[in-house]
Amino acid sequence: MLNKVLFPVVFTEETEQIISCLAGLSKNGVKEILLFHVLNVSDEMSKFASEKYEEELLFKWKKFLEDYGLKVDYKIITGIPWIEIVDLSEKGDFSFIIIGSHGSSFLDRMILGSVTERVVQHSKKPILIYKIRSKVEGEGLYCKDIFKKILYCTDFSHSSEKCIPYIEAMLQNGNQQLIILHVQDLRNLKYAEADKIDEFNKRDLERLNELKNYFESKGFKNVMTLLTTGYSITEILNYASTENPSLIVIGKKGKTNLKEMLLGGVSQTLIHKSNVPIFLVEDRD
Repeated sequence: MLNKVLFPVVFTEETEQIISCLAGLSKNGVKEILLFHVLNVSDEMSKFASEKYEEELLFKWKKFLEDYGLKVDYKIITGIPWIEIVDLSEKGDFSFIIIGSHGSSFLDRMILGSVTERVVQHSKKPILIYKIRSKVEGEGLYCKDIFKKILYCTDFSHSSEKCIPYIEAMLQNGNQQLIILHVQDLRNLKYAEADKIDEFNKRDLERLNELKNYFESKGFKNVMTLLTTGYSITEILNYASTENPSLIVIGKKGKTNLKEMLLGGVSQTLIHKSNVPIFLVEDRD
C-alpha cells in the first residue's frame, strides 16, 4: 500500500535531502519511485538551457536510489506543474506523493501557495509532507525511522477512518509506538452543559479504546491513546513539540471556521506550522 512513490522534483539546494528521505523509505516498504519534473509552460524560452543539467541530476539521483534496492525512473515534461502532478499521480497508480516543506515561515507559505498548495488541495492521493531541516553530521538516511513513533490525530470522521489502512501499512515491527490523539475542540463545546461534556468524553474514550484494541490486533505492541480538550491545531502542535513523534497522520477534511478557511483547515494549517513530517490522507474515493 506504500510501495510506489511520486516525487515532484523542484531543483533547490534542499532537494538532495528529500532524495535521502526516499532512500530511507526503502527501509519502510517503498519499492518504486518516479522522479517527476515539470517544466512550466511559462518558462518555455529558457528550458533548453537548463534541461540538460536537470536531466543529469535526475540520472545521478536515480543511480543513488537504485543502490538501495529501489526501482527508479525519472521523467521531464512541459506543462502546468500542479495539474501534471495530480494527473500523473492518478494515472500512475502511485501509493502517495512526497513533497518537501520548510515549515512555518511566511516565505514557505508563499512558496507552497503555488504548486504544492494546489497539489494538496486537488490530489486524491495521500501526500507525505517532509519537513526540510538543518543537516546534522552523522545522522544517516533521513526518513529511515519515519514510522518509529506515529501520532494519529482523529476526530472519528470518515476522513480519519481513511487513515487507518495506511497506518497499518506503516507497521514494520511490533516495537513502533502509535499514539492516537483526539481533541475535544472548545469551539464545539462552547454551549455544551457539563453533563453533555462528560457524555462526550465517555463516548470518545470508548472510541479511542476501540481503536487501540484494533491496532493491537494488527500487530502494534505499543499503542497509547490521549483525549484532551482545547483547540485542535494548538493541541496537536503542542503535543508534537513535547513528545517528538516521527510522523503525524491526519485526514484532510472541510473547513470549520473563518481562520481555518483562510489557512486551509486543520490539516493544511499543520502542514505550515508543524516541524514534524505529515502524512495527509484524502477522504475521497
